[in-house]
Amino acid sequence: MDDQFRSLVYRACSAVFETMFFLFPEPIDEIPGAGRRGAFAPNGAHIRASITCHGSSSGSFKFFIPRLLAVHITTNFLGVSEQDINEEQILDTAKETVNMVVGSLLGKIDPTGATKLQIPEATMLDNFSVTEVLKEKGLFLFNTDFGPLCLVYTQQ
Repeated sequence: MDDQFRSLVYRACSAVFETMFFLFPEPIDEIPGAGRRGAFAPNGAHIRASITCHGSSSGSFKFFIPRLLAVHITTNFLGVSEQDINEEQILDTAKETVNMVVGSLLGKIDPTGATKLQIPEATMLDNFSVTEVLKEKGLFLFNTDFGPLCLVYTQQ
């Protein structure tokens, strides 16, 4: 994966989070202390939201969103308070998030529109462990006020 692609992914994700959710994710190279015994480990409830694309730029994107972050982006996106949202809305917002980020990215790497997005999916993960995700080759990390956001790209 080249540096230009990495930069485009970071910019697309940052732009969507800033514009749509009023959050400013910071690209990071590693989660501070991850893997050290007793260190901060962003485990627990997460949403896995994924989308695939087929065409000249085929691949899949999986976002691992801490539940706390997912709740926050849902309330900001819908303009409601936390007590007014439900799990379905949280999952729907996660799906819309991956759709917007990857759609924005494809607009830059495939301006002719030959690559088509599939329908996004989202699942609640009650026992997420960041350790497995940190081993992925196509890993992108962001620090947010609500925990680290992990994105994994797999080229097909």
